Amino acid sequence: MRISKAAYMVGGAVLTAAAVGVASFTGSPNARDTAPTGETVVLSSRLPADMAVENPVGDRSYYDTFSWKSFVALSWPVRADGQADAQMIGADGDNATVWGTWMEDYQILVADGERPPAWGTPAVPPPACQAIGAADKARVLYHTTKADAVVSSSLQAQAGPLIDLNARYVRYEIAVNRPMYDYIVDNSLYTQAGLKAIGTIDFPARSRAIGAERATMVKAAWKVLGDGDNPARFHSINAYVVNGDQCARVQLGLVGMHISTKTESAPQWIWSTFEHVDNAPDASADKTGHYNFYDPDCLQSRSAESCTPNALPDTPWDPSRPGQVPVQVVRVTPVDAETAALNAKFQTELKKANPDTVWANYMLIGTQYPQKPTDTTDPTGRPFPPYLANTAIETFMQGDTPMVSSSCIGCHNRATATPAAKPSDFTYILSRVMAKE
Repeated sequence: MRISKAAYMVGGAVLTAAAVGVASFTGSPNARDTAPTGETVVLSSRLPADMAVENPVGDRSYYDTFSWKSFVALSWPVRADGQADAQMIGADGDNATVWGTWMEDYQILVADGERPPAWGTPAVPPPACQAIGAADKARVLYHTTKADAVVSSSLQAQAGPLIDLNARYVRYEIAVNRPMYDYIVDNSLYTQAGLKAIGTIDFPARSRAIGAERATMVKAAWKVLGDGDNPARFHSINAYVVNGDQCARVQLGLVGMHISTKTESAPQWIWSTFEHVDNAPDASADKTGHYNFYDPDCLQSRSAESCTPNALPDTPWDPSRPGQVPVQVVRVTPVDAETAALNAKFQTELKKANPDTVWANYMLIGTQYPQKPTDTTDPTGRPFPPYLANTAIETFMQGDTPMVSSSCIGCHNRATATPAAKPSDFTYILSRVMAKE
């Protein structure tokens, strides 16, 4: 839920090594960019523009391919200027990413009377982090309910914290790309006055005709790497985590990632969600082996109640509180077989660049898209699949229970930007402008 490349061409042809990393739109998009799972997988730093087919009913293949291409392009090695590098993704095992240079949401949610910093301005670490050596450009993840326009980064939406096997809280961050940042700043949507003055909030959408990058958000889930974790299996960063007035430098491993992309064919946005392959077992599967958020031997050391799958941890929720119990996570809805087959294809291709690449340790859980985006009776566009949950981001809202289980489009359709409930175009970032005043 940092920034970006400029415009990207839709990959209509197989890329050569020399072509990888080109960051300008040159050419017209075609069906290959969003081809179904049967076609050859090609790794590219170029973001897909949009669907080359009408929104299919109940057919996830085109959208899953779109999701994987987006994940690869956004995770591509990045140059100092925020553009995709010529080096192949994962060639060195791990790499800094394009989306890792985007602007954090808390940089946009500035105090009243201020203006968000110019694009690319490094975040200024809080004093507690500066005191232990944090400099500008340091990654900082906060735990606070409301302070200096920063909201909690250790609680899941509409739920509580995910606590890993080392009793450490998973941390969350939201970043937006340059077109989304520009739309917010140019229209003063970081203020209530700007939100009230604008007519319809309508972020720029990607299209096949133009192909340039448009509004995209990323929400990432990170775990503190510690006992039992193999850092070589994760995309990792060194960052500072803040609890109140305390700051600590830690190594974080990526365990979950939402990519939200607005396109011409999907005004309700395309919602792609990825996880680390070791996160959790399926509820109905054999549960031996190592997992990030599941202990096969839980009952040998803990009570039956504390080993209940996907149960909210006890309150108070505070990362610094000692003696907290890990959450025992299982996947309620297995990954669709067709999606799993596509995962294997991309993971195989990623390993060709480097058998030890961390990027082959991630998998697409699914893609939610609007089947009928212009349906006048349903503003959500009849999403498919109707429910979609990430074990690291929606741990406690998995399943298929109406109004309870996680639906990306259904949830974000409720996001509003003003006390008068003006729709905020499927982003809660603008909803929090109202909360911070």
